[in-house]
Amino acid sequence: KDVPIKIILQLTALNFPSLIFFTLPISAFFGSLIGFLQLIRNSEKIILDVSGISNFHSTAPGVILYFIIGIFFITVANPFISILDKKYSELEYKYIDRVDKFASITKNGLWLKQINKEKDVSSVLYARNIKEQGKKLIDFMVLEYDEKGVFQGRLDGSYANLNNGYWEMYETQISPKYSSSSYQEGALKYQTNIKLEDITDSLSSPSSISIWRLIKFISFLESLGYSAVDFKMHFYSLFFLPFLIGSLAMLSSSLVIDLKQNDRFIRTILLSLISIFGIYFLSNLLDALGNSSQIHPIFAKSILPLLITFISLVFFQHSYFQRKKLND
Repeated sequence: KDVPIKIILQLTALNFPSLIFFTLPISAFFGSLIGFLQLIRNSEKIILDVSGISNFHSTAPGVILYFIIGIFFITVANPFISILDKKYSELEYKYIDRVDKFASITKNGLWLKQINKEKDVSSVLYARNIKEQGKKLIDFMVLEYDEKGVFQGRLDGSYANLNNGYWEMYETQISPKYSSSSYQEGALKYQTNIKLEDITDSLSSPSSISIWRLIKFISFLESLGYSAVDFKMHFYSLFFLPFLIGSLAMLSSSLVIDLKQNDRFIRTILLSLISIFGIYFLSNLLDALGNSSQIHPIFAKSILPLLITFISLVFFQHSYFQRKKLND
């Protein structure tokens, strides 16, 4: 698309920090795994066991460390990354998608840019409230302009429904620039190039809003008539991130709990790869259920760290009883 190399480098630099969110859980898992394998290989794990330090207690520092890293990420790094993501989206729209954003949501309501080819005018449409994801506008106003940007007229109405290629407006006050105003109570068809998906796609992406603003923004979207499920999913992804990476560090420790210095590590590594694949699959399944509103977003994002923690504790308990049985 003849995008300048300077813009490509900017897009890459702006998008790179957001990858931390996706790589941090895997880094926590394999980083912890390598750390525990090093303790075993260097006989340091034996010293910990002889000193009376249990496997669970030797795991705690790693879990706490990653939990703190997670908190730092969502409280400090995330607001900074959201700014970069917003700039990335702006450049992507301008140079890659090469389309204008049709819609803008503010605290006062919804604003739309549209074209009416039938009247040969462009217009700005404002609605104080919306319903059905933007398909229905409440208390709207349309300001019309010609190709030179000169004001041509105004329409005010109680509500309007978006159909295929036109708005169906009701209780509409029509105020042309050079003629007297009129009022139409019944349906008035107003041609538009706007589609329902254009309104949805023009909203800010969840990753471009920091965690400190997400709760307020979610409430605002819902007050306008949007479900905001994707924003809720992103919020809970951030909220449960420290718990997720902490549970993954615990899982990595539980997988190597019974390894000895001279044991081969290949079996453990293969088991770890299978485990992370299963976790990744389950995570995507829960995301799909959450995004489709089949389960609440808070459950979609909390189940995984709770399940990983439970499995880890089962492994710890199993090892404890095995050792106790051998000692007896």
